[in-house]
Amino acid sequence: MNPTLAFWKTFPRKSTFVFLAGVFFTFSTVGIASDLVEMGRQPALLYILMVLISGVFTASYAAAGLVFRKKMWKAFFPIFAVHMLLINLLHHWLPSFPPLVVMNAADVSHLQSRLSFDARCMLIAIALGYSCFVYVFVSEGRRYFRVHAEMELAAEIHHILVPPIDTKIGEFEFYGRSIPSGEVGGDLIDVFPNNSGWIAYVADVSGHGVAPGVVMAMVKSAARMQISSCEKSSELLGHLNSVLLPIKKPDMFATFAYLAWGGERLEYSLAGHPAMLLYQAATNEVSEVSCLNMPLGMFDQQNFDTASVHCAPDDLFLILTDGLLEVTNAKGEEFTLTGIKPVMLAHATAPLDVVFQSILDAVHSHGHAIDDQSMLLVRCHRDA
Repeated sequence: MNPTLAFWKTFPRKSTFVFLAGVFFTFSTVGIASDLVEMGRQPALLYILMVLISGVFTASYAAAGLVFRKKMWKAFFPIFAVHMLLINLLHHWLPSFPPLVVMNAADVSHLQSRLSFDARCMLIAIALGYSCFVYVFVSEGRRYFRVHAEMELAAEIHHILVPPIDTKIGEFEFYGRSIPSGEVGGDLIDVFPNNSGWIAYVADVSGHGVAPGVVMAMVKSAARMQISSCEKSSELLGHLNSVLLPIKKPDMFATFAYLAWGGERLEYSLAGHPAMLLYQAATNEVSEVSCLNMPLGMFDQQNFDTASVHCAPDDLFLILTDGLLEVTNAKGEEFTLTGIKPVMLAHATAPLDVVFQSILDAVHSHGHAIDDQSMLLVRCHRDA
């Protein structure tokens, strides 16, 4: 969500009321100014109504802007039509008094008193309007900077939870990064060694912002607890599903993909996640590695299938999130795995950071990203 839109959506009602009151007082001076133009010849009722109308309708324009934003014109033109019609009707029903050709001392004194009253009213209205604006700017400025500071802290925590990966474990090499679409993302990449080998996984919690980021942190904690308990990797998805189901919003879920090396074979599974890509050095081809399972957190007591895959020297695995695949160009075409494969094939023998950057550059040249983007590369240097 756009930060500006999110800010206005959370705008407190009190501040909104004070802001509209500031608009009312500031623009009520238009009604007072009309009396100055008429040299104090407006009837008292017309004078009061013009002040009220000037303030109320300009506050209505401001309220329409807050409610409809980019579609403000839908409310602006009907309000403007009523505004102009009402002013014309009032001037027709309550015409100003005719100007005095000759003014005596009493008339001059009355005019001076009326204009002086108008001037004082304008000063008071401007002061009240300015005070309302100052209150809103100060109170909402404090709120904005407090939220901004909290978001910076959340972004720092996210960076700690999802750090860049560039490591080696035995004969395997790993490289990956997660790039959030905002301050906090819902993607997770991780590589965790255990007694018999390691497990590398990528998760993607649905949605954007702080809530998916919190769930992502829970997924990482639960995954590491499961892995460190030395239980079978085939039981990982079932355990994560039982943990995630009761702690998330009903409409949230998480996709998950992992590779696990136990010293004998390379196991994998995917839960609603995009297929992994495997570059086979022997044939110089890129193929998809997939496994049909539902995402995590959707149904209780799900069964998750696992499988194993052959890995030869210099073979390369790519696990990614759909934020890279759903990037759309000006024609509305998504990048998809079809766009990833030739880039991966062209750079498959390069260092992993070069492979990563080449794919990322190709995605960014295709279109603008609106979702978190994460990739984890795993290269084998032995016949596994």
